[in-house]
Amino acid sequence: MIIEEGDLKEGELPLNSIIHGNTLTVLKKLPSESVDCVVTSPPYWGLRDYGEGANTVWGGDPDCEHEWVIETTKHDNLRPSKVSERTIVGSNKELRFRTGEKVRSAFCVRCNAWYGQLGLEPSLDMYIEHLLEIMRELKRVLKKTGIIFWNHGDCYGGNMGFTSSTKSDAPCNQGRWQPEQPIKRRFAPKCMALQNFRFIIRCVDELGLILRNVIIWHKPNHMPSSVKDRFTSAYEPVFMLVKSKKYWFDLDAVRVPHGSFENCRLKHRRHDCASEQYSKHTHGPDDYHPLGKNPGDVWAIPTQPFPEAHFAVYPEKLVEPMIKAACPQEICKKCGKPRERIVAKKYIQFERPTQRKYIQMVEHSSTSILKTRALPLTYIEGWTDCGCNAGWDGA
Repeated sequence: MIIEEGDLKEGELPLNSIIHGNTLTVLKKLPSESVDCVVTSPPYWGLRDYGEGANTVWGGDPDCEHEWVIETTKHDNLRPSKVSERTIVGSNKELRFRTGEKVRSAFCVRCNAWYGQLGLEPSLDMYIEHLLEIMRELKRVLKKTGIIFWNHGDCYGGNMGFTSSTKSDAPCNQGRWQPEQPIKRRFAPKCMALQNFRFIIRCVDELGLILRNVIIWHKPNHMPSSVKDRFTSAYEPVFMLVKSKKYWFDLDAVRVPHGSFENCRLKHRRHDCASEQYSKHTHGPDDYHPLGKNPGDVWAIPTQPFPEAHFAVYPEKLVEPMIKAACPQEICKKCGKPRERIVAKKYIQFERPTQRKYIQMVEHSSTSILKTRALPLTYIEGWTDCGCNAGWDGA
């Protein structure tokens, strides 16, 4: 089901639906602490133009009758040249030059509002300010037990002539742009802008979010590059952020199979499974989780083609472990507490004669089993119950 932005009611949380509209407008209508998991990726700064339909007004006075100014600046390596300006009077949605030319970026001389699209701001600081507006809303709608997965790549300075202003001049503080303020800092050509890490640091310092992981999404089928003075970019970071120390995370739902060496020790317990280094280990079969190992923070997942219009779509295998780990399968309808997975080991205590027979059966068991005189037999899996008896909903 597709819901348009204007049809979404204040405080409504539609399920199994696609909401089509401006990100900030939609987020502000969603109820607080209602979302278990957010998986998102913003337009990267200075990467591409998504068309006039993606333009909107940022900051300023919403009741202002905007008088827009177009600034055109040409840069060299040392200093900007003179700025030429053209003034346009028009509505927010029909902003065009008098010749009919479409407007990509404009500033209001009355209230300092900016007209443009996310990712094409004239400075990196303004771009980050806009992202912080979105992240504040994401934090508000996120449950205390929720998780945000934020995929964000980077760009290189000098490619498109973009600039970044200093805090002292603050031409884009509070999401506003003041054309009369000089630009003090530009990125050196070929230097990485670090747009993603600059933004995440501000999320931690100013919004109080907790950065738990930086997941490396390695793309085995990454795009080739013609550069000859650096290595080809083959990965993007995915930042895992939470708003509380105690949050929902089901690691058992995303475990991966143990490696061959570990499988050999788990299943056969034979000395010939590995090198002589095996004899130095005293791990028993209970040292390895029966559901698999922690997948780690480096994920090798190829990009996936998508037949529809958008060209930058997540591969399903990238999103799947995020949702499985961060979305509880069942939540109490009354208290909202998620059911937690229970994985328990069942042990059998053996007397010496019986234990020797068991050891002969599994072959060459380690000394740790002999010392404990207790062997894991089975694993029992279940789910906790809050006791409300009110039934369960999905996350």
